[in-house]
Amino acid sequence: MRYFLLPLFLLSIILTITPVKADDRSQIINQKSELESIQKEVKRSREHLDSLKIEEIATQKQISDIDQRITTNQKVIKRLNKQLSKVREGISDVEKELENNQDRLDLTRRRYLGDIRQFYSRAVHLSQVSLWETPLAEVERSRQSRYLAALASFETANIDMAATSVAQTSDRLDQLTDEKKQVASLKKNKEVATALEESRKHKEEKSLESLHRAKMVEGDRMLTLQQASKEIERVIARLENERRQRTNRNLPIGPSVFATLKGQLVCPYRGKIVVPFGFTIDPVTRLESFSPGITIEGRPSGPVVAVAGGSVAYVGNLRGYGNFVIINHDGQYYTTYGGLGKIAISQGEYLPTETVLAAANKDGLVKFELRFGREPLDPVKWIKIDAF
Repeated sequence: MRYFLLPLFLLSIILTITPVKADDRSQIINQKSELESIQKEVKRSREHLDSLKIEEIATQKQISDIDQRITTNQKVIKRLNKQLSKVREGISDVEKELENNQDRLDLTRRRYLGDIRQFYSRAVHLSQVSLWETPLAEVERSRQSRYLAALASFETANIDMAATSVAQTSDRLDQLTDEKKQVASLKKNKEVATALEESRKHKEEKSLESLHRAKMVEGDRMLTLQQASKEIERVIARLENERRQRTNRNLPIGPSVFATLKGQLVCPYRGKIVVPFGFTIDPVTRLESFSPGITIEGRPSGPVVAVAGGSVAYVGNLRGYGNFVIINHDGQYYTTYGGLGKIAISQGEYLPTETVLAAANKDGLVKFELRFGREPLDPVKWIKIDAF
C-alpha cells in the first residue's frame, strides 16, 4: 500500500532534472498541481486515520463490554455451581432419609403382621378351650387377647406415621430433583451465553488487531505523503528561482531508442516477483491498492543493475524505501530502483546497460518501476522472459 506513494515523489524530482517539452512555467504549474494532489491525499489519509482511531476506540469498548458480560456470567455460573452442589447434597440426604423411612415402614409392617398372626393364633386357641377350665384362666386369656388387639392398633398407627414420613420425604426428593434440573438448565444457558460472548470477544480482538495494523499502515502512508509534499514544495521553490535566473533551454525530443527495447531489457535484480504490477488486495488490511511497479525478492546484498543505458537523474532516500535511484533513458522513459544498500553511482553520471547501481538491502527486496513520462508501465512486459 505504501508503494503507491513512491511515484508521486519520484516524478516530482524527475521534472526538475530532465529536459521536457513544456517550459519552466509549465513545470512549476505541474509541480503545484502535483503538490495540491498530494496535499488532498494527505487530508484524506488523515481523515481515514481518524476514522480508524474512532473505530478502534469503539471496538475496544465492545471488547470491554463483552468482558463485563463474561465476568458477570462467570459469577452467575459460580453461584449456580454452589447452589447445584447444595441441591445435590440435599438430594443425597433426602435419599438416605427416604431409605431409612422406607426401612422403618417395612419393619413396622412386619411387626404388625406378626402381631396379627399371634392374635389370630390366640383366638383359635381360645376356641378350643375345654369347658371345665377355671374362670381365672379364662380371664387371663381374655386379657391377653385385648392386649394383642391394642398392640395391633398401635402398630397400625405406627404404619400410618411411617407411610406419611415416606410420602413427605418422597415429595421433598421430587422438589429437590426439580430444583436440580432448573439450576442445571440455568447453568447450561449461562455457559452457552459465556461461550458465545467469548467467541464474539475473539472476533472483536481479531478486528482490533486488523485495525491496529491498518492504523499503522495509514500512519506510515500519511507520513510518507507529508514527506513527499515537503520535497515538492522545496522543488517548486527551486524551480521558481531557476526560472528567474536562466533562459529557455527547452530542447526537442526525437524518437525514443528505449521504446525499441521492449521485451529485451535485462533483469534489474535476480529473484522472484512477490508484488506484481497493478491492483492487488493487501492480505492483512484487505484494502485494494495499486502498485505502479514490481517488487523482486532475491539474494540479500545481491547486485542491482541498470536495465538499459541512461543518465542518473536522481539519487536519494525515501522513508520506508531506503536508498533509490532514477535513471533517465531518453527524456521520455525512466526506471526507478528502490530498496538499495550503499549506492555505487552518482547523480548526473551516464551508465551503460547492466552497470551495478548498488547492492540490495539485507531483506533482499528491490522495488522496480518503469515509466513513460508520468504513466507507469508493467515492467514484466519489457524485461526478457527468462531474465528472472
